[in-house]
Amino acid sequence: MSEPDTHPAPPRPRPLIAVYGSSTVTEADPAYRLAHALGRELAEAGADVMTGGYHGTMEACSRGAHEGGAHVVGVTVELFEKRGPANRWVKERVHTPDLFERLRHIVHRADGFIALPGSIGTLTEIFLTWTLVSVQGRPAAPIVLLGAHYRDWLAAHRHPDLVSPHLFAHVRHAATPAEAVRMVLGGVPAGRGGT
Repeated sequence: MSEPDTHPAPPRPRPLIAVYGSSTVTEADPAYRLAHALGRELAEAGADVMTGGYHGTMEACSRGAHEGGAHVVGVTVELFEKRGPANRWVKERVHTPDLFERLRHIVHRADGFIALPGSIGTLTEIFLTWTLVSVQGRPAAPIVLLGAHYRDWLAAHRHPDLVSPHLFAHVRHAATPAEAVRMVLGGVPAGRGGT
């Protein structure tokens, strides 16, 4: 009779969740605290985090994730080098030559996506991710929009002349960081995950 295999299974890679959001908020802004809480929740739930790597909500989320023990990836871009280096919570910096490559890297590497409050850059990230998921330009992945304003934003786009109704199956709204984390991690397909 053979001995049972006593070697533990290799650890499953942690899912890598991309977080989009504003670069302009400060520690005094509620959006900063929201992003920090989200990063911490993701880390404590067993996920790693990827952001644009700079300041504002990217810094806050990176900080929360780092404090929670997650690996933090920052995807920086040549265009923004004059703004300063990546935030100090980034442990793996991926530097890209332009915004297109930055988005390509984030969209194709992440296992799931959460959008925090932001401006046109954040909206661009949401729409590109949503488009690629809906046309199968990348493997299926959950997209979660965090914050009350996104509920109204999604409702405003629920018009047949804007966004086809079936496309809303690819994006969800969450009111709290904990809800967003449950949604995004619950939607990561089995076998995906890894930094």
